[in-house]
Amino acid sequence: MNRLSQVNQVTDHNNSAPRTCIGGDALAVSPPALPAPPYEQVLRNMFWSAPSGVYQTDTQGRPLASSPCCSAGPGDAGTHRMGYLNPQEREGLATSFQAAMEAGQQWNQQFQYHFADGAVSRLRAVVAPLRGADGLLIGYQVCTIDTTAQYEAHQELALSEDRHRVALDAAELGIWDFDVAENDCYFSPYCYEMLGYSGGQMQVRLEDWTNIIHPQYLENARRVLENCISGAIEKFEIEFRLKTNEGKWHWFRCTGKAAERDASGKARRLAGTLLDINQAKLMEHLLQMEHGLLNLITATSPVGIMFIESDGNTTFVNPKAERILGLTKQQMAHREPPVIDSIFSAEQEQHTGGELSLGQILEQGRCLLQSCFIFTRPDGSSAVLSISTAPFLDTASTVSGTVVTLEDVTEQKKREQVLADNDRLLRETQRIAQLGSYVLDLAKDQWVCSSKLEEILGIDAAYPKTLQGHFEIVHEEFREQFIDSYRAAISNDRPFEHEYKIRRHNDGEERWVTECCELTRDAGGKQARMIGTIKDITERKAAEEAIRNLNDELDRRVIERTSQLVAAKKEIESFSYSVSHDLRAPLRHINSYSSILVEEHGNSLPEEARYYLERICTASNRMGKQIDDLLALTRVGRAIMKRSTFNISQLAADVVDMLSDESDNPPEFVVQPGISAFGDSALVRLVLQNLLGNSVKYSSRTLSPRIEFGQTLVGGRHAFFVRDNGVGFDMAYVEKLFQPFQRLHGSEFEGTGIGLATVRRIIERHGGSIWAEGKEHEGATFYFTLSNPRKADGTSRR
Repeated sequence: MNRLSQVNQVTDHNNSAPRTCIGGDALAVSPPALPAPPYEQVLRNMFWSAPSGVYQTDTQGRPLASSPCCSAGPGDAGTHRMGYLNPQEREGLATSFQAAMEAGQQWNQQFQYHFADGAVSRLRAVVAPLRGADGLLIGYQVCTIDTTAQYEAHQELALSEDRHRVALDAAELGIWDFDVAENDCYFSPYCYEMLGYSGGQMQVRLEDWTNIIHPQYLENARRVLENCISGAIEKFEIEFRLKTNEGKWHWFRCTGKAAERDASGKARRLAGTLLDINQAKLMEHLLQMEHGLLNLITATSPVGIMFIESDGNTTFVNPKAERILGLTKQQMAHREPPVIDSIFSAEQEQHTGGELSLGQILEQGRCLLQSCFIFTRPDGSSAVLSISTAPFLDTASTVSGTVVTLEDVTEQKKREQVLADNDRLLRETQRIAQLGSYVLDLAKDQWVCSSKLEEILGIDAAYPKTLQGHFEIVHEEFREQFIDSYRAAISNDRPFEHEYKIRRHNDGEERWVTECCELTRDAGGKQARMIGTIKDITERKAAEEAIRNLNDELDRRVIERTSQLVAAKKEIESFSYSVSHDLRAPLRHINSYSSILVEEHGNSLPEEARYYLERICTASNRMGKQIDDLLALTRVGRAIMKRSTFNISQLAADVVDMLSDESDNPPEFVVQPGISAFGDSALVRLVLQNLLGNSVKYSSRTLSPRIEFGQTLVGGRHAFFVRDNGVGFDMAYVEKLFQPFQRLHGSEFEGTGIGLATVRRIIERHGGSIWAEGKEHEGATFYFTLSNPRKADGTSRR
C-alpha cells in the first residue's frame, strides 16, 4: 500500500511530453486531458467491473488497457464480473473522494460492491491522483483488495464479543485476568462500576485491590490465591467484603482458576469473575433475622401454635402450646391416640349428635375461628380451649398442613359464667326490688333498658326509646317539672333524683316511681350518656300514706300523753312541795319536842322512856335525810344541764379533799391526773361525791383502805372508774344497786338507798351508762361513761 503513495513523475528523453511513473515503472504518455466528469461518475467508471489489483485510469476513471499493473481490461467482459457500488454508500463515497482529490491526498475507503448476480463483497480501495509535469491531473492510480473474508471474520468476532458482553452484563459479572509473572491484573470495567469507581481511578495492580479487602478476610484471600498459583488447588471460590468508592463495605464473591501453568505446575496466569452479592447477603441477613424473629414470636407468643401435617402428625409446637396442653413436643409425637384426636369440640354436631375431635374436623377440611374445645391434660385437669385453624400452602399453592392456634380460656369461661350468673342475679334482683335500669346515649338520642324497666313502664320493643319518649310516660301532673329538672341535670352535670307518677303505656295505670341517674363523659370529656335506674315505689307510697295516718294518730296520742305527763309533773311538784313543807314541819315538831323532853325531863324519865325518845329523834332525823335525798333526786331530773369540757381529775381531787377533812381515818386516795370530761360539772361533782363517799363508807372497816379514781378502756370505749378494797357485794344482787331505797347492806352502814339512784339518773341524762363489778370482802369497782363532746366544741375526752 505504501507503494501506491509513491507516485513519481519522470521525463522521456526522446519526447518532451511528460510521463508518469508509479513504483519506478514508466507509463505511456497520456492523451490530452478531457474535461473532468463528476466524481461520482469517476468512481462508477473505476469500479464498473470490480477489478482486483493495481491499475491506472484516465481522468474519467476508466481503466487503461495499457496499464502494466492492471489485472484485467475494461473490455474483457468474459473474465470480469460486472457490478456497481452500493447505492446507499455512493453519495458519501463520492463526497469523500472529491474532498481527497481536491486536497491532493489519497482516498482510502472500504465499501460494499454489488455484483449483477446478486453477490455482495467488501472492497478496500486506495486511489491516488496522477499528475503531469505541469501539475495537471492526468489520471488515477487505483489499488483494490477484496476484504470480504476479513470483514466477515471481524463481524463474527464482534458478534461473539457482543454476546459475551451481554452475557456478562446479564449475569452482572466482572472479569479479571492476572498475569502472575508481571504482577499485572486486568479488571473489566464492570468491576470498577460495582465498586463505584470510574475508569482510571484505580490501578490494575493486584495490591490496589488487596488494599480494599476488609482486614477480616485479607489473610484468607491471600492464602487462597497463593494456593492456586502454587497448584495446591486448581480453582477457588471465596466471599469477602470490599470497600466501595463511597467508603462502604460490600459483599463480593470471587471465583478463579489457573488459565496457564508452566512445566513445574506453577500458574502463569489466573482468570476469574467478580460478583456483587451484597444484596443477596442483605437478603440472607434479613431472612435470618426474620427466621429469628419468627422463632422469638412463636417462643414468646401468648397463644399456643401448632403445625399439623396432612397425615395428622404434629411437626411444630411452640412453648405456649406445650404449657396449655401439659405435653412436650416429644410426648405429642409418640402419643397414641394423637393429641388432635384427644381434643373434642364442646358443641355437639347436629347430624351425628356426638362430639367431634379436632382431628376429625381437620380431615373434613373445615376452618375454625375461635371454636370451643375441651381437652383433658395428663394430670387429669380439664382445659377449655379456643381454637382457630388456617390451611398452610406450599410453594406450589398446595395445602401441605394446617396451622392451629389455641388459647386456654378456662378462666375466661369461668368469668363469663360468673358474669352470666351475676347478670341473671341482677335481673332477679331488679325483679324482686321492682327496679329497672337504662342507659341514654345523648348523641344518638336513644336509650336501652332492662326487661324489668320495660315491665315497670308498660312498654315493648316497638316503643320509641328516645328522650321525648321518656318524657311522654311521665304523668301530666309531673311532666313539666320533670323535664325541667332532667334537662338541668344534663346541663349542670349533676346527679338527678326525682319521685313522680307515670302513666303506663300499655294499660294507662298510674304508678309511683323514683328515678336516679348520673351523667357520664367520654374519653374526650364530652357528655356521652345518662345512666340511671327507675324503681316502682307505688307500694311504698301507699305504706307512707298509711304511716302518715298512723303518725297523725300518734301525734294526737302524744299530745294527750304529754298533757297527762304535764299534769303528772305538776302533781310531782305539788308532792315535792308537800314533802318539803307539809312533812318537814311535823318532823321538826316531833324532833324538837323529843329533844326538849330528853334535855329538860330526861332525869325524871325512866331509862326505857329515854331510850324510846332517842329512837324517835333518830328516826325523825333519818326520815328528814330521806326526804332531802328524795328531793335531790327529783331536782336532778328537773335541773337544766350546762355542758362543757372540764378537768374531771381536778374535780375528783376537790371531792377527795372534802371527804378527807370529814373523816377521822381517811383512806389512801389515788387520782389519775390530766383526765378531761364533757358534761355538767355540777352534776358530775354530785356523782363523784356519791361514788367516792360510798367507797369511803364501805372501806372504813378495812385495815388499809385504798380508793382509786381514773380512766380505762372497756369494750373499746373510754370509761371512768371508782375502785375500793372495801366490803364489796354479791354480784347476784347487782341490779338492786341503782334502785331507789334498795340497800345490799344492813344497818351496820348508814344510808338511805337514794344515792346510787341519783347517780344513775345523772349519768343517763348525760347519755352515758353506769355499771358495777364486785366481790364480797374484796372490794367493788363502779364504771360510768359520759357523752362525747360535739364536733363544734373542738374538744375531746381523753
